[in-house]
Amino acid sequence: MTETKRGRGRPATGEAKTPTQRVKGLDAALIESGGRILNRLRLSAEAATALANLTESYSSDRAAIEAALIELNKRCAQR
Repeated sequence: MTETKRGRGRPATGEAKTPTQRVKGLDAALIESGGRILNRLRLSAEAATALANLTESYSSDRAAIEAALIELNKRCAQR
């Protein structure tokens, strides 16, 4: 009795994207939806300390920055 092994994973389609293509697609979708990409952002020592403190409450630096910007915008809009 010979058993045939089932293939693992998805069958190859020959249309796989490279990591660069995937990132470019995600970036384009972000920009199209109104988002923005900030490259090489530099922070002062005070801002870096504040970010480190905020990051303790959030899952990532990005999440902390987004939450801080949204909260500051809400405060400024109430004036």
